[in-house]
Amino acid sequence: MFARIFTKEEADALLPEVRRVLAEMRQAREELKEAQRRLPEARGLERRALEEEARFLLGTLEADARYLASLGVLLKDLDRGLVDFPGRVGGEVVFLCWQEGEPEVAHYHPLSGGFAERRPLYGEGPTLPPEARPGERRPGA
Repeated sequence: MFARIFTKEEADALLPEVRRVLAEMRQAREELKEAQRRLPEARGLERRALEEEARFLLGTLEADARYLASLGVLLKDLDRGLVDFPGRVGGEVVFLCWQEGEPEVAHYHPLSGGFAERRPLYGEGPTLPPEARPGERRPGA
C-alpha cells in the first residue's frame, strides 16, 4: 500500500526537511504567480523570458512535490503546510498528521478521513494505550 510506514519519531525527524521544502515551494509559487501576472502585458524577449521562468518555476514545484513523495510524505495542503505520514496506531495503518506551526507530529487520522477527523496521538481526547503509540517500544518487544 505505502512504500514506507513511519514511526512518530521518524516523522518528527523529517520535519526540518519538510519545513524547508514547503518554504521553497511557497517561494516558487509566489514567483510563478508574479510571472503569470506580468505575462499578459509582456512582449517580445520579455514575454519569452517570463514564459521560460514560469515553466522553470512550475517544474520546480513539481520536482519538490515528487521529492516529498519520494520521502514517503504526502503533501495535503501547501497553504496550510499540511502533510501526512503513513503510520500505525494500534496495529491499524493511519496517517500521522502534521500542520506547519506544530512542534511535532502529535495527531493522526484514518486513511479514509482527513484533517477534520484528526485525533491526538496522546493526551487530550481518547488516549492510546502505550502498546498502540506509534514508534514506542514495549519492554521485551
